[in-house]
Amino acid sequence: MMKMKQLTQFLLILFAISNYYSLAQNQKNQLPYKIKAGSGEKLAKGVVFHDENENRKMDNSEQGISGVIVSNGTQLVQTNEEGEYEIPVSDDAIVFVIKPKNWISPVNSLNLPQFYYIHKPKGSPTNLKYAGVEATGKLPKQINFPLYPESGSSEFKMVVFGDPQPYFIDQIDYLAEDVIVELIGRDDLEFGITMGDIVGDNLTLFSPLNQAVSLLGIPWYNVLGNHDINYQAPNDILSDETYERVYGPATYAFIYGDVHFIVVDDVIHDNEVGSRRYVGGLRPDQFTFVSNYLNTVPKDDLVVIAMHIPLAQHGDSFRKSDQKKLFDLLKDFPNNLSISAHTHMHDHRFFHEGSSDWQQATPHHHFNVGTTSGSWWNGLKGETDVPHTMMRDGTPNGYSFISFNGTEYIIDWKVAGSPNDHQMNIHVPRGIVAGSADTTLLTVNFFNGSEQSTLEYRIKGFGDWKKMEKVSKPDPYFEMISERWKAFEKLKYKELWAADSTLSSRFPGNRMPNAQKSSHIWESNIGTDWPEGRHLIEVRATDRYGRTFSAYQTMRVVSK
Repeated sequence: MMKMKQLTQFLLILFAISNYYSLAQNQKNQLPYKIKAGSGEKLAKGVVFHDENENRKMDNSEQGISGVIVSNGTQLVQTNEEGEYEIPVSDDAIVFVIKPKNWISPVNSLNLPQFYYIHKPKGSPTNLKYAGVEATGKLPKQINFPLYPESGSSEFKMVVFGDPQPYFIDQIDYLAEDVIVELIGRDDLEFGITMGDIVGDNLTLFSPLNQAVSLLGIPWYNVLGNHDINYQAPNDILSDETYERVYGPATYAFIYGDVHFIVVDDVIHDNEVGSRRYVGGLRPDQFTFVSNYLNTVPKDDLVVIAMHIPLAQHGDSFRKSDQKKLFDLLKDFPNNLSISAHTHMHDHRFFHEGSSDWQQATPHHHFNVGTTSGSWWNGLKGETDVPHTMMRDGTPNGYSFISFNGTEYIIDWKVAGSPNDHQMNIHVPRGIVAGSADTTLLTVNFFNGSEQSTLEYRIKGFGDWKKMEKVSKPDPYFEMISERWKAFEKLKYKELWAADSTLSSRFPGNRMPNAQKSSHIWESNIGTDWPEGRHLIEVRATDRYGRTFSAYQTMRVVSK
């Protein structure tokens, strides 16, 4: 037993030495380790160190780590050979480490990474509805950041949640029962991230939401969404004070493998107390941070921009001028991806050179992840007392996995509560009349499909595969669900349950929204020239990665 313990300790020492060497080789100092404080600023200083005994304090025997980037939200410095840094801070600042490859930040009891120090001597404004940051007082003499060694493998997998968005505690129960439970015990996930709208305006729900997600036992990063801000803030800069108290900086970066994740708060809150108006975009200070950080990134590495509000293809929901600035910053990085949520629809957008401000021959891939909450936890409750909550484009609620291997990545969508092979829904009319003049549409919603996917179908025993046409239209199944809710409203169901005191519970669910056009629908007119009886339809979908998925549906043909 003693020999095994000694061997383990020896291997850890070798691993730590390897990490120092790897960091020095892969991220040589491109930045100074200190920047002088300007007018009205103070100088934050400290050491980024290898926390060998994991007590989060720098002991005399522990060594600093060189080459680690530290930021104050705009400027960057890089630790010297002793792991030291010095960076200016204002009276409203967050100093944070950009987690390097081969190292990992400690997490708190809720598995939230602890990579930052908040400096707000007077604290957050006191007129906010939800608590911000308590007064931090004078700047400490040393702000030290512990790091632990990790494998730094270029091959890893992350899990992505879009908009959990609970407005009430029972909706966190839905998340825990519908999503969290089926992820428990997985050992193939490096970390997770929630892409904004962590909660639905009620910021006291941050804590119980974090408790549920923490059960997964992996580091969990977060993006700020428009429903995570303090509406009592007088301007955009102060709108994230509660978020900062719980999660730290809303714009930051970290590295896993060969992938540089840059998280940006792209919700520009209206400069008016109580206003709920916002637009997608970045402030000048955020662009400065992104630009400064990209100047340190090797051009062949993969850059992933994580945001809440998606880059708009049309319109100005994300300011077009800001989209252009972001694309300008990415123009020299051939390996790139951006991720968002917000719309409660699941889609893959591709920005092409010539038809957008994108400046590379290879289109920019923007992945708008579907939501764990589906359509805001609406819909009829099923046998587990969790709402149906399908998204407006016909995608069932769930979550995404992104698997990385170097600069290559594969995105998957997992339907909550369904097997892994549930990748599409197939719709065909019931009771096709043989030989009639009817148009018989076979419609397929391939949830993770895109313009780079192809779909084919065949009727087993009746010919070869036929290609399907990609169309932009609502999912027919969701249209039926939406119409049923309209029928419920005509029956005045809300008044019925309110008036009848004998009802033991409310009507089981809330109204589903109207159907929206989906970006992943394919259809074909299969006609009516089929013999009477029951036949099998087989659909074959090929995604952008060349993988093939199959699904089946039956059709019933009747005589005239």
